[in-house]
Amino acid sequence: MVETRQIAELPPEVDFLAVSAVAGDMSNVRDRVSRWMKSGEIQGVVPGIYVTAPEFRKRPVSVEILANKIMGPSYVSFEYVLARAGLIPEAVQGITSATPKRNRDFNTPLGHFSYRHLPLEVYCFGWTQETLTDGSGFLIATPEKALLDMLYRSGAVRSIKALEARLFEDFRLDADAFHTLDVHRLLEYVLRMPGNSFGIHFSKLLGRFYE
Repeated sequence: MVETRQIAELPPEVDFLAVSAVAGDMSNVRDRVSRWMKSGEIQGVVPGIYVTAPEFRKRPVSVEILANKIMGPSYVSFEYVLARAGLIPEAVQGITSATPKRNRDFNTPLGHFSYRHLPLEVYCFGWTQETLTDGSGFLIATPEKALLDMLYRSGAVRSIKALEARLFEDFRLDADAFHTLDVHRLLEYVLRMPGNSFGIHFSKLLGRFYE
């Protein structure tokens, strides 16, 4: 079947526009999408976002790509990136992302997706694009920025001691793993973050750790 072959050419994560291109006849797109969902050829994640059936996938579903697609603009950040980088010991339940929009949460058949607001001055830097083998890609914070995003969202601290407690007790950041971060990148990001928690306390903490 032509449509089935075309679905097999799609990446595992698709939006309504991509599915519409396969459907062909634009006057009947929604009926076709409904039929493909009933047959299991595609599965709904949230309205307008789908994954193709396992037999069509040339690689596993990327939850990071889904996170970018479910709500944009956004990039993957916070606890998910810290756990992925081995900076915190706990496995994270769900995918955490930063967005300049308001906070949102989505419970889906493929897991929980959480979006947390950052002002544009904080949101606009510190992320990169990771590209998969099929050319698909997603936006994700560097570990250094994910840590600062999480610290920003947790509220101000008034001293280096309070900052250390926030990082190593509240966040349970691994001290040895902290030393593996790129100190030059971290300092560059710290100087772009607003507030004394970063410009004063974090800068002094870095001086202690990397002296």
